[in-house]
Amino acid sequence: MTSFLSPQLRRLLSYVRPYRFRMTFGVILLGFVALAEGIVALMIAPMVDRVLNPAVSDSSLPLVKLPFGGPTIYLNRFFPPSIHNVWTVVAFSLLTVFFVKAISEYAGTTLVQSVGHLAITDLRNQIYAKLIRQPIDFFQHQPAGRLMSAVINDVERARLALSEYLADFFRQGFGLFVFLAVLFRIDVTMAVGSVFLLPMVIWPVGKLGRRIRRSVEDSQTRLGELSQILQETVSGNRIVKAFGMEEFEIGKFRGAARRLLRETMRWVRAQVVTSPLMDLLQPVVIAFLLLYARDKIRLHQITLGLFFAFVYALFKSYEPVKRMGSIYQQFQQAEGATKQVFALLDLPEEEQDAPGASTLPPFASEIEFDSVSFSYDSTLVLRGIDFTARKGEVIAIVGTSGAGKTTLVNLLPRFYEVSGGAIRVDGVDVRDVTLRSLRAQIAVVTQENILFHDTARNNICYGLANVDPASVVEAARAALAHEFILELPQGYDTLIGERGQRLSGGQRQRIAIARAILKNSPILILDEATSELDSESEMLVQRALGNLMVGRTVFVIAHRLATIRRADRILVLEDGLICESGRHADLLARGGLYARLHELQFADDESLAARVASNGAPAPAGKS
Repeated sequence: MTSFLSPQLRRLLSYVRPYRFRMTFGVILLGFVALAEGIVALMIAPMVDRVLNPAVSDSSLPLVKLPFGGPTIYLNRFFPPSIHNVWTVVAFSLLTVFFVKAISEYAGTTLVQSVGHLAITDLRNQIYAKLIRQPIDFFQHQPAGRLMSAVINDVERARLALSEYLADFFRQGFGLFVFLAVLFRIDVTMAVGSVFLLPMVIWPVGKLGRRIRRSVEDSQTRLGELSQILQETVSGNRIVKAFGMEEFEIGKFRGAARRLLRETMRWVRAQVVTSPLMDLLQPVVIAFLLLYARDKIRLHQITLGLFFAFVYALFKSYEPVKRMGSIYQQFQQAEGATKQVFALLDLPEEEQDAPGASTLPPFASEIEFDSVSFSYDSTLVLRGIDFTARKGEVIAIVGTSGAGKTTLVNLLPRFYEVSGGAIRVDGVDVRDVTLRSLRAQIAVVTQENILFHDTARNNICYGLANVDPASVVEAARAALAHEFILELPQGYDTLIGERGQRLSGGQRQRIAIARAILKNSPILILDEATSELDSESEMLVQRALGNLMVGRTVFVIAHRLATIRRADRILVLEDGLICESGRHADLLARGGLYARLHELQFADDESLAARVASNGAPAPAGKS
């Protein structure tokens, strides 16, 4: 079968291979279902010719000869001699056949569908794992809504093909084979005439299938567009409301929904045309059958019961043809839907450990940036970065927006790979050690710390296993988070909401700081950790950061220069270069870029304070 399938469908079906034994057993049971339906068709002849015709004295109940010259089977031979009544034999035979059919259909369909669900679960897990292992810059180029649509919606459409429609494919395929065998056994001429017109239906179904695949690809893209709009407006609902953009966003969503509807209706129209084509074919075939069979019945070349059996088997054989057309179209839909899924699966993952990479020993001495450069999308971001951070030092990094501060610290945990030069920890190039051992020694607290829809305790313990509850409380105390956590409805077991939205900004930062304290890494990166906080929250977070920084080598990026005055060394970046380096007082005395940044920032602060004092001061005496 796979030789007639496209490479993409063969790849989709390959996920079934690990469960081939379960699939084989299910297919065999579905074969019994088709065989039972064929026996029911054959039993129509003795029911009409024997049971409904009291004039026939022969008590034997022959079925039609089995296909390909097999012997005639007599139903009464399967029963003891005491059961010889014609109606009784037929009734018990039907009951037995339908009982076997029901059991086989239930067990076979369940087994095949379970294989489909297992295969799709494997595919969904694989695509999620692939996305998680992508480098950071991948997520900067891919809309989050489209990725979520690929993992959920696109894979769900493939699930329908591999579960419901895969089971239906085997059942209908076996049924078609059995009913065709019955038709050809009863009368070859009538059978050939009945199937002669089938190509008139099969050919357009094949043509429409390709159109369906293209339309589904477009509709999945439109669905991803809807997901992206929804994700953005839900996460950014405050901005939408603050700028009064509700109607604009509703209109944008409606426009995307209209485009999705247009693409969806294209493949819906192509899909539903199969059944009407078959319905148009049936009366033509039946009319010719009646004309042909009338003379054969009159000449006793065929019995009325055999004709009824033929018509029954013919109608039953049309059903698999109609269903197979629909199943083919469903697989075309699955192929269109999984195009994006397989494109994501084929992406290279984040560069992992080099061959023979070793485990980084515990940090003991210094971190060296040696002539480090970094390019992003052919744009040179950093060049000639040279400095050494010794154990226990606090290195502050400042500069204008876009100077490369965050990029510089992101090179240390290898969120990005250096384009030139090397970063060494205790003399060991970070590219020669395993990522896990490197990142285990680095803790990060950023401006927008991501918390998960989980309890406060689990957010603090994130990335760690078998943590002592007392250690969690101790880390929270050091981060000045213990008190407000106890005030939450369930304390440490309170769900804090998506991205920690049930907490204030300062509380979220202190949870993140507690997480970094519990990790107890010797190297710490603080990226604008207090820039979005009010004065009171900033004071608490600064105290918590002070507890976190004790005994660690710290890289601090801070917009507010007042927070880095006590740094052991300040690196000033401009255009991707370190243009100044030194302590706070030395850099001010030098009168360079740092001094200008300091002057601008504090001049603005003093001007603002003066305006506030002037507006709040009482009017001079004698003036109204």
